Amino acid sequence: MAIRMETPKPAAIRPAAEKKKPLAWLGQPVFRKGIDAREKIFFSSQLALMLEVGTPLAQAIEALVRQTSNPAFRAVLQSVLTDIEEGRSLSDALRRHPRYFNALYVSMVQAGETGGFLQTILDRLVGMLEKRQALISQVKATLTYPAFLCLLATGVVIFVLVGILPKFLLVFAGRESILPLTTKIMLALSASLRQYGWIWALGAASLALAGRTAFQSAPGRRMWHRFLVEAPGLKRLTNKIYTAQLLRTLGHLMESRVPLLKALEVTRTIYSNIYYIEFIDKIIDHISQGGKLVQPFMRFPYVLASVRQMIATGEETGNLARVMLRLADFYEAETEQDLLKASKLVEPVALVGLGAVVGTIVASVILPMFKLAAAIH
Repeated sequence: MAIRMETPKPAAIRPAAEKKKPLAWLGQPVFRKGIDAREKIFFSSQLALMLEVGTPLAQAIEALVRQTSNPAFRAVLQSVLTDIEEGRSLSDALRRHPRYFNALYVSMVQAGETGGFLQTILDRLVGMLEKRQALISQVKATLTYPAFLCLLATGVVIFVLVGILPKFLLVFAGRESILPLTTKIMLALSASLRQYGWIWALGAASLALAGRTAFQSAPGRRMWHRFLVEAPGLKRLTNKIYTAQLLRTLGHLMESRVPLLKALEVTRTIYSNIYYIEFIDKIIDHISQGGKLVQPFMRFPYVLASVRQMIATGEETGNLARVMLRLADFYEAETEQDLLKASKLVEPVALVGLGAVVGTIVASVILPMFKLAAAIH
């Protein structure tokens, strides 16, 4: 039974993307309840394998329900199984659980059902999920070490100011004139933390809350998203990530025979970066008026020049989906190399920063002791 695919109207879909989203790295939600990515990869790969060997869909879903250890995901799969047994298609059953299966996943499954190549679509989804998970893991690995060192440095400073430096107050009393500036500052901070620690804690919590509120506001999100795509030293990496994500998603949808406008609407839902959402909106409006895909790419400042040229070539030759996927592979590989280089650069920089903090603290305590000893002699 063929599944009828309708191209949604842009105006009906766009407001949904304007809802506030959680704080995110590079515009992608990170505080979001749901299943682990590995569970979705396992589900997709096992379902593809069972369909490949001729297992009926309902029987395959039933087997996956028994294999799933996550109670929440097991309940979702049980609901999907019930819907399938009642005569619904897999895509319709999955669409009822948007927190677990987004518009991209459902649209590709629907395309596979319509064209009769669901197993192939599931294999493509596995590849997409694996690449996305690998990128997220690489980014986390790059950021974890410097974040740990920053926390460690903060802890060391607070411990010294509150626990160690007060023991030297009696030694330094009455001799403040010979103390270095850094020691005077640290003594003042120590006294302030010990006397008004609750105010410092309240101020830090208030600052964190204010920062979160600012980032969740429309002007704050726009400012943060603009920083990501325009900040020197960062913009090339983030734009590679965004562009590769756009090319891979759109390329897979087009290769799965999803109509271009429908594919663009689905691709739009994976972004929270305002500038890329507006870019896709312009593409949709341009295509709806009969224009070519390459023209909005030529006017968008954050897309690399090589991408514009290859999109033009792919559109002229009729191999746009294949060109997009090849470009996505290339830029994902480049992104991985850039992240590896960044991790190798960040580690020594973070160590030097931690060493500078510790050295300043030691010098602020030890040097005055030498000066006092010299004055006494």
